[in-house]
Amino acid sequence: MPYPPGPKPLPVIGNVFDMPRSKSSLTFTKWRSLYGPLTWVVTSGRPFLIINDYEMVKELFEKRGSIYINRPRHIMAGELIGIDKGTPLTQYGPVWRQHRRFLNRVLLASVVKRDYGPMMARKTIAFLKTLLDRPDDFLLENRRLLGEIITDIAYGAHKDDEDGGHDYIQMQVDMGIITFKTVQGYWVEFFPWMKHIPAWFPFAQWKRDALRWNKEYNQTRDYLFESVKKKFVSGNKFCAVLTRSQLDYKGDENLANDEQVIKHAGFSFYRGKPSSPCYSMNYFLLAMTLFPEAQARAHAEVVAFIGQDRFPSVEDRGADKMPYLEATILESLRWNPPAGSGVPHLPVVDDFFQGYFIPKGTTVLQNAWQIGRDTRYYANPTSFQPERFLKPDEKQSRLIFNPDVLNPWDWAFGFGRRICPGRDLAMQGAWVSAVFVLWAFEIKPKFGRTMANGYKTTDEERFDFGFLA
Repeated sequence: MPYPPGPKPLPVIGNVFDMPRSKSSLTFTKWRSLYGPLTWVVTSGRPFLIINDYEMVKELFEKRGSIYINRPRHIMAGELIGIDKGTPLTQYGPVWRQHRRFLNRVLLASVVKRDYGPMMARKTIAFLKTLLDRPDDFLLENRRLLGEIITDIAYGAHKDDEDGGHDYIQMQVDMGIITFKTVQGYWVEFFPWMKHIPAWFPFAQWKRDALRWNKEYNQTRDYLFESVKKKFVSGNKFCAVLTRSQLDYKGDENLANDEQVIKHAGFSFYRGKPSSPCYSMNYFLLAMTLFPEAQARAHAEVVAFIGQDRFPSVEDRGADKMPYLEATILESLRWNPPAGSGVPHLPVVDDFFQGYFIPKGTTVLQNAWQIGRDTRYYANPTSFQPERFLKPDEKQSRLIFNPDVLNPWDWAFGFGRRICPGRDLAMQGAWVSAVFVLWAFEIKPKFGRTMANGYKTTDEERFDFGFLA
């Protein structure tokens, strides 16, 4: 049985020069027009399958989820840095199941709304004051806000004044930068033997970087865990909801006592974002600037429902309360998903699909960017149209969600058993940020500038792409 179609490989090295090292989703989308929804490439003997079709991704990652449940080998991020001990890159098995059990328990939608939503709202109010005083610092302050939220949940403090004054948020930013850099397509991923090159070797800066990042990664993880553990043991209840529930979990003795699992799962949550939430919020505000009609309609709905005598509250969330706001957030998610090509899956056995052979160990990627621009699901996909998700309810004279339109929630955060465990938290954060900013401000280009300055909404090369853990 044949492999799926793809670009013609070179002898020995295969498609090394065809595989993109940045903005991979755009290349994968072009391949769809050349080879169809399935594209096959091989780099130095390592096979890749790129899926550009929602139904096919759903078939493989969900209906055949027990097959496509593993993660591929990551040389730079995993074997050299040590990130493969965290939840996103952990190989399928007992340790991974323990990680997911932790995170699923503390990131349930009900827990997010009850325990984290009010905290998000309080911090966002302070964020609004900062924006009012220093609007030019938006990108920095947005990252700071998201860093505070994640750090509060994971470790319950922003700074350890008792031990050197470590800034937990800056540490998180540093870890996010390391994570982002390690997935940028180093040559060692295509030629695994390169990992044995010594750090002193000429042109081996990547290896020297790996050694330095490995040290920083391990030191930060261990320091934060021991810090919070010490506070917990000493009776200081200013501990994170996540870490406290982990350390105090009595339902499974093996789980409660496995500090390594607790340490790595909590640190995965801490260091994995703010990249994706930052991308999501930044692109939401970009959309509001580029499409003022959508902004005006969302703002009018928010003000009409909440009024101007109080701040928004997490209790205001609901598709039956402000449907256009909910649709605007979903459209932003579709327009630029948080991870263009997600995190790859790997089949644990040989498989056959659509008349093609997919061998065990193939790295399988889903192109979320293409799904969001598939005209079979979304008409005029390059346009920002929140109303595509709504339809009139003639009986009650209001807007309701249209079940016939594919909801980005179904694909933007991954698929199957490896779906992002923090998706409810991400959507809660997106809603809180959106409702507060739209309630308080009108979003425009900086005074004296216009968005027409060389920016086209269909210019996909201008987009950047997040990384989903």
